[in-house]
Amino acid sequence: MTKLSEEEVSYLKVSEIEPNVRDINLVAKVLEKGEERTVTNRNSGEEHKVMDVLIGDDTGVLYFSAWNEQIEKLQPDETYQFLKAKTILYKKNIRLSLGRQGIIEDSEEKLEDINSENNISLAEHESHRRFNRKRNSY
Repeated sequence: MTKLSEEEVSYLKVSEIEPNVRDINLVAKVLEKGEERTVTNRNSGEEHKVMDVLIGDDTGVLYFSAWNEQIEKLQPDETYQFLKAKTILYKKNIRLSLGRQGIIEDSEEKLEDINSENNISLAEHESHRRFNRKRNSY
């Protein structure tokens, strides 16, 4: 994994996060880990572990979708940098996800005051799916 230098990175706060955005850098504290589930990839049949992890900062909280080894890495009450993350909509609710490019690193900054009253994952958003189907012209 490539470590990013502090000068190259600009960070968002939880309250600034919006749906369908890429290249998000966020410093957040893990507040609680949810139930671990097993999902099966429709294409390969491969099984993966996934867990909703509540993370936050002084502006709010949201759910992070942790997959496989990310579940073990993230520990409650610890602060991490989520680098090159993205947002997805899961059942119309925003989730932070790493995707293929994202990185989780330990943070030197330790967050203490978390605004748990502002959970941006509870708001519903309309899903704007892109269809790659070509229309036939007659």
